[in-house]
Parts: sequence; C-alpha cells; structure tokens
Amino acid sequence: MRRSAKSRLRELGTARYWRHRQHVAKRTQALLQSSSQVRGQAAKARDGLRSGWRLALGSAKLVVLAIAAVTALELVTWAMRTFLPDLNISVIDSPDERAGEAVVSLVESAVAVGATLLGLYYATVGVIASTIYKSVRGDVRDLFISERNSETYLSIVLLTVASGITVLVASALGYAVSSLTLLVLAIFATLTCVGLVGVTKRLLAYFDPSQLALPLIRRLAAAIFDAGSERTRGIPHRQDEAQTAAIRSLASYRHLIELIEGTELRNATAPVSLTRQLLQTLELYSSWKHAIPTDSRWWQRVPQHMNWLTADHTRLHLALHTSSGFPPDMQPDYLWFEHALARLLKRTLTVAFRSQGGADALSVAEDVANLVYRLTARSQIEEALVIETMWGLVVAEVTDTPQVAASDAADYELRINQMAAAESLVRPLTSMVLGLSHGATALATRDLAGEFEAALQSPKDLYSGTLPTETRKMLEGFAKAVKREIDIEGHRITPSWWVNHLAARSMVDALIATENGILRALGSRTIDRVTAFQTGERPDLAAVAGMASLELLHKLEVHQHRVSRTLETLEKYRNSNTSIPGWPTRSPDSISPRNEHQNLLRKLAELLPALRRTAFDPREPDLYGQVYQFVIEGAFTAILEGERDRGLLMYEAALSEVDSARSRISADLANVPDRTRLTFALEPVITAMDLAGYALLVQELDGSGIWAEVRTSWESRLRGDPALSQFLLAAAAHADDALPMSPGSFERSRRSSLLEHMLEEREIHQPETYVWPPSVNRGRPHSSPIVSAFVPSRYRMTGDLYELFVAEFLVSHLPPDAELPSKVRRLAEAIKRFRNLPEPVVEDGDSHA
Repeated sequence: MRRSAKSRLRELGTARYWRHRQHVAKRTQALLQSSSQVRGQAAKARDGLRSGWRLALGSAKLVVLAIAAVTALELVTWAMRTFLPDLNISVIDSPDERAGEAVVSLVESAVAVGATLLGLYYATVGVIASTIYKSVRGDVRDLFISERNSETYLSIVLLTVASGITVLVASALGYAVSSLTLLVLAIFATLTCVGLVGVTKRLLAYFDPSQLALPLIRRLAAAIFDAGSERTRGIPHRQDEAQTAAIRSLASYRHLIELIEGTELRNATAPVSLTRQLLQTLELYSSWKHAIPTDSRWWQRVPQHMNWLTADHTRLHLALHTSSGFPPDMQPDYLWFEHALARLLKRTLTVAFRSQGGADALSVAEDVANLVYRLTARSQIEEALVIETMWGLVVAEVTDTPQVAASDAADYELRINQMAAAESLVRPLTSMVLGLSHGATALATRDLAGEFEAALQSPKDLYSGTLPTETRKMLEGFAKAVKREIDIEGHRITPSWWVNHLAARSMVDALIATENGILRALGSRTIDRVTAFQTGERPDLAAVAGMASLELLHKLEVHQHRVSRTLETLEKYRNSNTSIPGWPTRSPDSISPRNEHQNLLRKLAELLPALRRTAFDPREPDLYGQVYQFVIEGAFTAILEGERDRGLLMYEAALSEVDSARSRISADLANVPDRTRLTFALEPVITAMDLAGYALLVQELDGSGIWAEVRTSWESRLRGDPALSQFLLAAAAHADDALPMSPGSFERSRRSSLLEHMLEEREIHQPETYVWPPSVNRGRPHSSPIVSAFVPSRYRMTGDLYELFVAEFLVSHLPPDAELPSKVRRLAEAIKRFRNLPEPVVEDGDSHA
C-alpha cells in the first residue's frame, strides 16, 4: 500500500533515514570499487591467458612441425635407398649397431642442451618482464614476447628439442634414424648454442623500450602505404583497416611512452630514439599524404557545427520556427595523424629534456627543422605549424627550468644547454621560411596547366603530384564532373580555362596562407620571447633568442620576393570570363619583417648593459660582442637611411658601451703586443666618432637627422671629462698611423662604399673635368661644403667619417696649438676651400644641388 505524502515527508525529516541512505551509499561505493578491481584483475588475467595460450599454441605447432620434419627426412632417405640403390651416399644410411649408443648419447645431449638453453632464454625473458615490463599494458607485453628475432630463436630451440625427442622415441621403438636426420639435428643444436649469444644481447637491449617501437614503426609505415597506394586507396574497407592499424599502433606507442615516463627510466637514450622514430614517420607520411584521396576513410571524421550568428536565413528561419537545432556535419580531419604524433612527440621530448641528456635532446632540433622545411615546401603549412608549435612549447619549458642536463653537471653546461634551447626556439620557423621560398621557386617553374589537365584525365597523375589538399579536393570534384559529362553528353563540356582559373586560385590561397601562417607566428616567436626572457631577468637567453630571430626576419625579408614572383606566375591563369569575383591577394595589414627587424634591434640595444663581461669565455657564446656589433650596424643603417628615432637609440646604446668594450678588448688581448692591443682597444672609440661623422654628414645632406642630439651628447661628455678631447685626438692620430689592414678599417671601408653608392643614386657627383684644387668658377658638387668634400672623384671615395667628426666638431674643443692628424688636416682644408666656392647652379633636372 502506497504511503501518503505526509508520512513520506515525515520520514525525510528524520536523521535515521539519512543515516540509512549514507550507509547504503557507502556500501554501493564499496561494491563498485570491488567490482572495478575484479574487472581489472580479470582483464590482466585474460591478457596473461591470451599470451600464454598464444605461446602454447605456437609451441604445439612447432612440435608437430618437428615430428613432420623427421618423418619427411626419413621418407626421403627411404625413397633414395629404395629407388636409387646404386647411389653411394653415407648420409642416407642408418648408423650401425656399434654406433647406436653414441647416437643416443648425441641426441640426448642435443635435447639437454636445447632444454637448458630454452630455460636460459625464459629466465632472461623473466628478468626483463619482472623489471621494466612488470606493469605494462598487454599490447606492450605482446610486442616484447612476439619480437621477431626472439621468435625465430625460440622456434629453432623448440624444433631441436622436439626433433631430438622424436629421434629418441624412434630409437626406443627399435627404429634407427638415418645419418641425414642426425646431421640436421646437429646443425639445429649448433644454431641454438651460437644463437643464444645474439638473442640474449638482443633481449638485454629491450631494457631500452625504444627497441620495442620498431615493429610499431613498420606497422605505421604499412598503414600509410595502404592509405596512399594506387591498389588500395579506392577500396573503402582497406582504408578503414589502414586507419584502425594506425590508431592501434599509435596507442601502443603511447603506452611505451608511459613506460619511459616512469621514474626508474630517466635516461635520454630511449626518449630521444622514440622522438627520432616519430619524426621519421612524419616525414614518410608527408611524402605520401598527397596520394590519399580527400574523401578517403583514412581521415578521421570530426563534427563541424553551424555558426548561428552567420547562418543563412533559410536554415535560421527553419530552426527558430521549429525550435530545433541542426546536427553537425562530419568533416574529414586532414591533420589527425599530425596532431596524434605531435602529442606523442611532446611527451618524448619532455622526458628527454628532463633526463640526463639535455644536449642530446637539443640535437633533435636539426631533425625538427628539416621536417618543417619539407612540410612547408610541400604547402603543408598547417602540418608544419603543428610540429613547430609543439617544439616551441617543449623547449620553452627547458629555458624556464634551472635543470636541463644531469644534476651533477657544471653550471656553465646548464647555461649552454639553456642558450642552445633558446636559439632552437626560432630555428623551425626559420626553416619554414626557407621551405616556403624553395616551394614557391619550384612552383613558379612547373607546368600547372598540364598538371591540372593530367589530373582530370587520370587519378594516377592527380595523386602523384604535390598539390595542396584543397586544390586536390577541387580537382577530384572536377574529374568526377568531367566523367559525368562524357558519359551523358559524349564529350567534355567544362573548359580548361575554367579549371585552370579555379585551381590556380586555390593554389594562390594556399601560398598566401602559408606565408600568413609564418607571419602570424613571428610575434610570439621573436619579440615576445625576447621580452619574456628580459622580464625574467635572463638577458643571456634574451640575446640568444634575439639574434636567432634577427636571422629569421632577415631571411623572411630576403625571400619574400620569390613568393611575389610565384604569385605573379599564378595570376597568369586568371581568367576574366569567370563569374567568381576577386582574386586572393596579400593582406595589406600583414606584419612587415623589416619593421620587426628594427623593433628587435631596439630590444637588443637595451640588453647591452646586462650582457657586459670582464673577459671573453670561449666556453660560452660572446653575446655581448655579438649584440654590440649588431647595434653598431643598426645605428649606421638607421643614420644613413634617415630613421631618426631608431638611429638615435642605436647610437646612444653604442656610445654608452665604448668604455666597456675597450676594457673587454684590452683584457682579451692581454698577451699580444702593446701596439696591436691598442689598435683593437681604440676601435670602439673610432667607431663612435665615425658614426657621429655620418650623423653630421646626413644632417648636411638631408637637412634632418640626429646630429643635434649626438653633438649635445658629446659636448656633455667633454664637459664632464676635460681630458677626453685630447684622448679622442690621440685615438684619431693612432688610427691615422695604423695599418690599413686593421679590422676596423675594413668595416669603415664598407660603410664608405655604401655612402658612395647612396650619393651616386642621388646623382651627387664631381664635375667630369674636375681638377684639384678646384677653381673658383667651377662651383661645388653640393650646396653643403661638407658633402662636397666627400663626393667621390674618379679615384672613388677616400677618407673616413671619424676624420669629419674631428675636423668639424672636436677641433673647437681642442687647444689652438693642437696638432691635427694629417688626414684630418687635409679634410679640414678641403671643407674650407669648398666653403669659399660659389654654390652650384641648379639646372632643370638637376637633383644633386
């Protein structure tokens, strides 16, 4: 009889009811836990029974095979004795009675040896299984048990033992076997003895679990071949089988990685080996991916949901008036394999970096860079970014931890590993830039119209090229449409120009997407990385990452024109007869590599004070010297190009490091002759004056620049140190007398050549019939006497800009009787002469006055 609602409420209000409910819940939870444990134990027992049954069944087959082999040998010898009585071969005869006991002893020894070796084999297997494979999953245990070489050796041992027992049984029954059977038995016994050495060594190698992964690599390769092979890519169930085999192999790989993640296996050999195997698999897959149809069942299907904010009116109206939704479309995931392997790579690399071989793990950077290079060259930008992102996440953890190599390694080794990691953060992206350039160059030379036409005619041609995925998908649709046209109309209707236009448009999309993918990754890989290291008070890592980023940005700027040429080539396939509006173009708001390069130089200039060292340590990269030289070059380029803000920042950074650079050079060259050391040590001073001279010259040339700020900075320094002017004059005099083959003179000659080239581009030149000294009525080459003094003559340009700094600025801060160096004095006299000449006459078309 049902209780009333009142009594039910009264019961719910008692403490006894809730204590009973809690007790029932605890018992239910305990039962569930017990049931889960029982199921787990049953699963383990089932795995063990399955493995044991497999071994027993295999052994039984070998015993039957041994009996059949002995029987077959005896039948052969009987047939030879019966039908070929004149054949005089001793091995077909049975031993005589006197040798019977020796034969039995020989066979018994062979059986005993085989049984003993079989026991040793299983003892070795037991040791390995009870140590590193004691708690692994069944598929990993199966890999160990079913290892190919071990199976071969085990088969030989079992054949030897079973054959020997068969011979003994035959002897006990009064049948004497032939000498041929005994000879074969002896050969097998010898193989068991010799083979034990090799197979035991092979088994002991399985303390490194990466050896177990070799069969998995072969299975993955077989699955990839089945997915892209011409014989199987059109068979749906073979594609399903290939995908299933790949998924199972990847799952076993994941279980192996779980094994090496254990605390008792912290060495770098296994994870680095597994990493290289996975990278090789990705390389193989990349070279075959274009051969897999875009509608193949190899691709996993993922749901693609509708965007309700941008849905078309018809679907939205239907959904709102029926109060229902739309199920997602199941679309092929063309990156499922790369994502799966990237997740495995992240784990293997993490273990490798945390183990005792950080430097060994960093050596994988070369393999990663080569892989993403080839992926990008094949227009597989999304695949390349998957690997590049994975690498960045793993290596970033290395730079953030104080431990990279072994715990007992020296501190400088830890720092070296971390600096190598910081440099390798950018390396894959640099390889992607080179891969993009290579792919674009190769694409511009291909006969795309011929490739498109061949793809429509034959699937073999469609899947033998390296077309982007979306282009292949489009051509697959065109090929089916053309086939229907021929079947219905008897001839093709779709024109070639239509196919060429849409296919080329798709390839333009892929090329621009590849470039944009690299550009989008720039910020987080370059300036953001440097800023993060700088904020974390690791200027050394910031400098390493910054220098690597400068190389990346330079390569991107240099190779962009190749992409432009390829885009122009593809645009030739554009046809105005199509009704599809627009043609893909580069985004005007895309990141400029040149601007990023300049911004990064500013960040590096800020790092100089934190990178100062009292002396050079050859065990570490010379970050201070490297950044200093790049800042000098950045200051010169900015001054010459009239970039005021960057030029001033770069120059002030370089000027503030003059004393530190001089001290470092003096310490580094303590063991060389004094004059040579002085020449090197004065180079920072000469360079600072040289750049100031360029600032003055550009100010005279363009009427704008940073000379006013540079002059103010030097005047402040001269006021603070009265002896500085005399020191600068002595430095200029020493540079005047130094050999022209000094290191600084080469750089100043290069800078002078660039200045000369700039003056030629502006058409500022000496008169053709120029005579020295200039006559009063010839005029000046430029309105500025200073610029006129540096305009190249027929003998090209002579003199350095530090001489201009001394002649025009420093001379006013020197005593009247100060003796100027000869070159400075001649330059001052030349400027004075040009000031006394009339300004040049400006004629139509004259742009140099």
